[in-house]
Amino acid sequence: MALYLGIDPTSASRRPSAFAVLDDQGGLGDLGLVREDDDILALARRWRPRYLAIDAPLSLPQGMCCLEESCPCVAASPDGLRAAERALLNERIGLFRTTKRSIIKAMVYRAMRLRPALAEQGHAAIEVYPYASKVRLFGCPIPKKTTKAGRQWLRERLERLVPGLAEHGRLGHDELDAIVAAYTAYLHGQGQAEAVGDREEGVIYVPRARVV
Repeated sequence: MALYLGIDPTSASRRPSAFAVLDDQGGLGDLGLVREDDDILALARRWRPRYLAIDAPLSLPQGMCCLEESCPCVAASPDGLRAAERALLNERIGLFRTTKRSIIKAMVYRAMRLRPALAEQGHAAIEVYPYASKVRLFGCPIPKKTTKAGRQWLRERLERLVPGLAEHGRLGHDELDAIVAAYTAYLHGQGQAEAVGDREEGVIYVPRARVV
């Protein structure tokens, strides 16, 4: 059975990271929270997913070796963005930019640390961006996930796509984003997602078309 694992990582283990596992029919197989990098690696060993999707940048802009302002490295592109970020912005999909002043710097470093560790276990992680997936799947506007109404709006739509989700109790926005990440990986496995950006630099996988 092909499985698909989605991870919504936090910047550090002091806050739990959400994960979701979908089966080869897109049904929800497991859902929960983990803290340490080793816990995430253990999840991958346990489930052996066909695709493992991480909701965080897995690469830096070409020309950059880090995100430290004290380092002289600079992005090769004039706007300082990765091609994948530029592509989404051209679709009017807002995002956190992978720059030296990014507020998600710690999360970027964590995701980039996880990527080679997962590769050593035989897992090629793919980068996803749940907000972009939501826009592609459901259209705009997307209600704020930090509100109860926004979470309910998203859950209702995901329940139409992911069998078994309705059986779960209350879910926070991190778990819902993990499900979106896993569903994007599932769509990728079905040939229904596309990679935007430059493959040498790093791509983001998004659904091909709106379904709901």
